[in-house]
Amino acid sequence: MLQPYTQDQLDRYFRHIGYSPKDAEDDLGRLATLQLHHMARVPFESLTLHYSKHHRLSLDLEDLYEKIVDRGRGGYCMEVNAFFGAVLRSLGYTLINVGGRVKAGDGEYKGWNHMVNIVTINNTRYLVDVGFGSNGSVHPVPLEHNRIFTTVSPVRGKLEYKSLSQHTDQASQRIWVYSTQENQSAPWKEMYCFAADMEFFPTDFEVMNLSTMTSPQSFFVQTVMCMWLLLNDDSHNDSDDEDDKKERQPGPGPIGVLILHKDYVKRRIGGKSEIIEHFESEEQRVEALERYFGIVLTRKEREAIRGLPSELKTRCGHC
Repeated sequence: MLQPYTQDQLDRYFRHIGYSPKDAEDDLGRLATLQLHHMARVPFESLTLHYSKHHRLSLDLEDLYEKIVDRGRGGYCMEVNAFFGAVLRSLGYTLINVGGRVKAGDGEYKGWNHMVNIVTINNTRYLVDVGFGSNGSVHPVPLEHNRIFTTVSPVRGKLEYKSLSQHTDQASQRIWVYSTQENQSAPWKEMYCFAADMEFFPTDFEVMNLSTMTSPQSFFVQTVMCMWLLLNDDSHNDSDDEDDKKERQPGPGPIGVLILHKDYVKRRIGGKSEIIEHFESEEQRVEALERYFGIVLTRKEREAIRGLPSELKTRCGHC
């Protein structure tokens, strides 16, 4: 396979996310560091579906590079995971893109609507997902049944290889399931499942992307959201899991997340969430995108949300 991105493009991406390649890093350490820097600089966001004339998303790798690196934006799972997977291939990593199903609020897994990367290093396969928002994993996770790990402390994640309640033949059907736990006394909640043994092709994701970006029931179509990871200076200080610590490399570690969701911005650090700003108008939300995420929308982009259900209309004091 041809290298998706040139060395010049990789260097520009590294500068964009604040990553400096180190000769001493092994493949797993470099991957872990890249993932953290990426998630702290490239937001998980749905803005183009609301603030653009076309309200459409492209999975073309050059379009993704221009959007993420040149324009300083991000995207939802299929955008950021496709882009990050292309970066890893350009660096010589072996990986496949696979599909996932997100568990909805009604407890049912919906159709294929998620993408993750499965990276193989020294004969070990790792889940690498930079596109599942505040509940996602933030480090490469070995594909091991009942593997428990820390995401952003005190939140933990777990991987299981098992059948789903929706499977009609539970004796033969198995799939990888990613779950999270808010703290060690909280119940586990299944987030999504993924097919680690079946590579999905770009044409598969084109079909998935069309549904996800156009269906009125899609969370991303309904919701203006933008979030990224908050880092400290030492990845060894945020986890009590000894096995988890052994796999991490010295460097920046996750301490929280910053989330813009509909009409507010929230900061979550150490299990404590604080709403730091509410919006009452589109003008306030657009200003918050620039202030908290450095995203500057053009006049045409700001106007494109007019008339959509997601638009924040200024409240009338007499209403």
